[in-house]
Amino acid sequence: MTFPSGEQKSVQVDVAALDRSVHGRITSSPLACTDCHRPAAAFRFPHAPLAVPDLDTYRQVRALGCEHCHTPQPHLTSHPGPASDNPVLCTDCHTGHEVQPTSAWQAGTETTACLTCHVDEDHNRLTTLIQAGMFATEPDDLYCLSCHTQPGLTLTLANGDVLDLTVDPDDLAHSVHGPGNEWGALSCTNCHENYLYPHEPVTAVSARDYSLEKYATCATCHEQNYEKTLTDVHGGALAAGVQEAAMCTDCHGAHDTQPLRGANLEIGLTCQQCHSAIYEEYTDSVHGAALVMDGDLNVPTCIDCHGVHDIRPITAQFRYQSPQTCAQCHVDEELMGQYGISTDVFNTYVADFHGTTVTLFDHAGFEDEDPLVRTNMAVCSDCHGVHNIMATDDPDTGIAIKENLLITCQECHPTATANFPDAWTSHHQPSLEHNVLTFLVITFYQIFIPLVLGFLSFLVLTDIYRRVRFRLQSG
Repeated sequence: MTFPSGEQKSVQVDVAALDRSVHGRITSSPLACTDCHRPAAAFRFPHAPLAVPDLDTYRQVRALGCEHCHTPQPHLTSHPGPASDNPVLCTDCHTGHEVQPTSAWQAGTETTACLTCHVDEDHNRLTTLIQAGMFATEPDDLYCLSCHTQPGLTLTLANGDVLDLTVDPDDLAHSVHGPGNEWGALSCTNCHENYLYPHEPVTAVSARDYSLEKYATCATCHEQNYEKTLTDVHGGALAAGVQEAAMCTDCHGAHDTQPLRGANLEIGLTCQQCHSAIYEEYTDSVHGAALVMDGDLNVPTCIDCHGVHDIRPITAQFRYQSPQTCAQCHVDEELMGQYGISTDVFNTYVADFHGTTVTLFDHAGFEDEDPLVRTNMAVCSDCHGVHNIMATDDPDTGIAIKENLLITCQECHPTATANFPDAWTSHHQPSLEHNVLTFLVITFYQIFIPLVLGFLSFLVLTDIYRRVRFRLQSG
């Protein structure tokens, strides 16, 4: 038949091929010609003149006939639809009269039809995509991973950045979103909603732009934590235009998200990606060395001091609150007992001059003051350090060594002499083992003062008794 456009199409049908198709006589319910070519009256011979202008329009009209039986569609096409300038229709892949069963496509014998358009593709690779689930009935994991498990799958962005689009399904399965999730395993579409192939064009200019566009997806399930990040030190930096500031996927990953519990070492390594200099200080400290060298998971790591999703900037107020931060571990008798460390550290600090000053500032409402204003009060980090905390008996930096302690004291008390540190009784309560003289003096007064007060009270009471008795006898 010849179209008004001048294009021609053969109308000859291979009856034997039709019989071998899924619509032919090899099936239990073969179709008749008029099942597809409806209404039958319109196809009587001689046929009516063609009502379509060209072959392309004819193809689209005839392909609509598949919808008489195949509604909804038997699979996602993963090709441009009818609204496209260059649509791929049912008959383009399956033909009109020689439609083969799904098993033929799975076996790869029908993949040759793909090569009509995909002339540069490998036949085996196309078969692999089909077998992996590219033509699923809905956009499930098989549908997405049929492409995204293919090695070397990339996308080059406008600035030249190359996005790696290959996903390891094992990473998904062993992540917190895998089968072990208490709500059940998440599927690709839980995060990537309304994603069908071909995808919408990527508008991000760089890889970082792309990540910044996508990471807000985490708020769908983790809204509370996401809200915290918007106002923490990283979220504030992002809002100010610092694109390098950390966001959800920088710390947790995307497809291989791991749980935080018990992952102390991994937490430090995560923070190291941006804070390498501070991490080096930490690994040399008494805490970091115990974690990295000895594998001790009891020691604090970054998030124990700085928080997780509400990471606080290092302001004067953060410094002011550091005693409470340190006390989270150092008042735990069971934990400190493992290391032979006194749990009196917090109480003795609060009781001495430095801690009393902090307490006075607390009662004065310091927390309502400007958080950038540094106040004249010594806190834990002023003596022990921040990320570089060393053992107190370390010969080079330990403040249990008198010479080292003097240097520390002179940072605030520049005129302090060699005997100045002797006034400090350390973080041990006075006892026969620690601060013996102080313990004996305290013990003496604990006995002496009650005795003196008791004796004076006795004298007063006996004097009152004597006076009352005298008056009664005189009367």
